[in-house]
Amino acid sequence: MSMDYEVLREALLGWFKVGGRCLPWRDTKDPYRIWTAEVILQQTQIGQGEVYLRRFWDAFPTLEALAQAPLEALLAVWQGLGYYQRAHNLHKAAQAFVRIGGIPLSPWPEALKTLQKVPGIGPYTARAILAFSVDAPLLPVDGNLVRVLGRLWADPTPINRRSDYQKKADRLPTAFKGRLVSFALMDLARLVCRPQRPQCPLCPIRFACQAHALGASEDYPPRVLRAERPTRFFRMLLYYTAEAVWLLERPATGLWGGLWAPPMEEIPEAPFRPADLCHSFTHFRMLAFMERLSTPLPNTRPIPWSDLDTYGLPAPIRRYLTLVRRHSR
Repeated sequence: MSMDYEVLREALLGWFKVGGRCLPWRDTKDPYRIWTAEVILQQTQIGQGEVYLRRFWDAFPTLEALAQAPLEALLAVWQGLGYYQRAHNLHKAAQAFVRIGGIPLSPWPEALKTLQKVPGIGPYTARAILAFSVDAPLLPVDGNLVRVLGRLWADPTPINRRSDYQKKADRLPTAFKGRLVSFALMDLARLVCRPQRPQCPLCPIRFACQAHALGASEDYPPRVLRAERPTRFFRMLLYYTAEAVWLLERPATGLWGGLWAPPMEEIPEAPFRPADLCHSFTHFRMLAFMERLSTPLPNTRPIPWSDLDTYGLPAPIRRYLTLVRRHSR
């Protein structure tokens, strides 16, 4: 990795000034907004993420507002984003930050250690908070930056070993770290150094890219074949009337933790009929089969259809219940 990073920085930031993206969450150095944006934008497309960010910040404009809000209120705003453990961790982290007097920022080496002890904040998010809010000399490495760095160095380290790339990025000179360099590299990954068919002729740092020099940009970093996601089957028990639907608040941990859904249980195999609900999670694919009950189960709660929007429901459950209500009228 013997490179002139001062020259790389100059070329990269010259390109970024002209070709970088204008994203609304980059217009702030508020650590609260930077942190919440990073969490919400994980696993979320940018266009959709902006809508959720505005809605989230309207509901919880400050760290204190988020920490003091009931978890149910957060989950209601979160619905549709998926990965609900992020919401649980966000709530716990906000309360932890309030207890210690705010989000720690300086001195940044100590702040980096403290941040990574907070629920839901890992190496990437901790570095992003510090680099983007106080321009700490850090480079937060996500999957996109793994790709850029892996090609820049023609690094044989597999793409799934992000922690190895983060360690190497931590050893980079200060010239190739911080707020603007991080933003520029992220935009380069999205707009030019794409996973397939990278636009190498448009890349401002191609003169130093070792993978480009080898004529093998798409070969770096080496990919790892993903195992096929298994399919799991569930029975969901549904009771409803024209006025209400009976739901259960799920346990705080586990599948759809803290959200409201019909009671359900995993079953070993699928019944001989089409599934009523299909949904893909990170590690498995769900097929759910609804059984309509004649009486409600004792541990469920009647929720008026008109109040359903105020409850946190998993997005696929909400969509299914919308169809149920429409056909029950």
